[in-house]
Amino acid sequence: MQSFLPIAVFLGPSLKIDEARKILDADYYPPISKGDIYRIMASGVETIILIDGVLHRERAVWQREICDAINAGIKVYGASGVGALRAAELQVFGMKGCGQIFEWYRDEIIDGDDEIWLTYGDATDNFRPISEPLVNIRYTLLNAVKDGLLRAEQAEELIGFAKKIYYPNRSYQQLLKSPVLQHLSPVAFADITTYLMTKQVDLKKLDAIQVLNLQAEVSQKQDIISSKFNKLELPVPEILSKIVEMTGFIRADKICTGRELLLAVKQDVNLLKEMQINLSKHCFIREWAQQNCIVYPEQNLEYDLVKWEKVHGIVCNVKWLQSNGLTLYSYRELMRDHLAIDWITNQEPEYFGINVNLEQFIQEELPITNSNLSYVSQVELTVLRYKLSQRYFILEWATQNNIFPDISLKSYLEKKEQESISANSLNLNFDRFILKNRAFEEWIVKQGPNYFGIPWSFPSALCRQLQITGKAAYLLKNN
Repeated sequence: MQSFLPIAVFLGPSLKIDEARKILDADYYPPISKGDIYRIMASGVETIILIDGVLHRERAVWQREICDAINAGIKVYGASGVGALRAAELQVFGMKGCGQIFEWYRDEIIDGDDEIWLTYGDATDNFRPISEPLVNIRYTLLNAVKDGLLRAEQAEELIGFAKKIYYPNRSYQQLLKSPVLQHLSPVAFADITTYLMTKQVDLKKLDAIQVLNLQAEVSQKQDIISSKFNKLELPVPEILSKIVEMTGFIRADKICTGRELLLAVKQDVNLLKEMQINLSKHCFIREWAQQNCIVYPEQNLEYDLVKWEKVHGIVCNVKWLQSNGLTLYSYRELMRDHLAIDWITNQEPEYFGINVNLEQFIQEELPITNSNLSYVSQVELTVLRYKLSQRYFILEWATQNNIFPDISLKSYLEKKEQESISANSLNLNFDRFILKNRAFEEWIVKQGPNYFGIPWSFPSALCRQLQITGKAAYLLKNN
């Protein structure tokens, strides 16, 4: 299994990696782009430092993935480049900023993304800066005012001039072409030229060094981020699906993605169909529970987790978590949700005051589910009880949300009823109420949660189920 350090740094043109390593021992990655945080979250990373990242027409890092990392207990710092920008945007959600550029964004002294834009070489060129970012020019001009080379209004005009230059072309040489400087006396122009060429300040580099030094100091302490920060609302289904595709699964030789997992599971059509039905049912039961303020008993969690892991042969160590794209936090959160659905179903509808005689319905359902009524095993009976419990929670959800059969649905129910009667050689004395309930549930599940306005992502639900059962790692290994 690939080994990872507890600190991850996304670094590019702000500071050479060789210099950075002398300050802080960490895993260093190229400038961050969309999905990179999801890709490494299961690696066991405890602290992420964002310094440089792609911006402008490229897939910039999502605010959502930063917040998801923070909510998972990972400390996230930002400085210098995109890290400073995101920290200013997300400090209310728990991201910590560091350095002058962050403070400028935080205090709204600057607000444009282009303040930190620059062009730079690729990894083979050590991300060498090619153009000059506006924040560096801004800071150097402010120093020139302090040193008496420029007046404050002249510096402001120069900053405005630099801002109008397309960012790949920004440089101190281009700044010298500004009308402000061109109108200076030859002596004053020579002085400011010498100053700009010899005393220019790389503010992005200074801020990068500062955040690395800060982390080197606090890494010896337990710098815990408060859990009282705001949390983003649950994303829409389209975003959930994208998050799944970007999730990283750590293998011995590489990091796989959720996109690869979904492609692997699509090869098993039967599994896909079964999961679509089961997970759709889970969603409707979850909706019913939320609408009725039903809460899973927290004291059950540890016992139920042990039971789950025993049934599924799970050894919940770092290797198992990483290979299934999980952190311990995300695993427990996903399991808490799954176990809540399981607990509700096993308690059965009557426990929650739903007027359903499950024992009677089981006896009436047996002719459909078992052709040989002389003997029904305990296992078959348990499975049937569980399915019927799910059915009547779903039907109760439908009743509470005023979902009743329309004309097309009535035709569907009648068709399913006749199919059930014909297939099981039932006589007309059979209680059609059972058949109609069964067909109604099938219709609801077939339509799916989104049909009824419930924000739900099947790819996301599928991936999460594969993760907590350990099937994700198995599918990726054998794909």
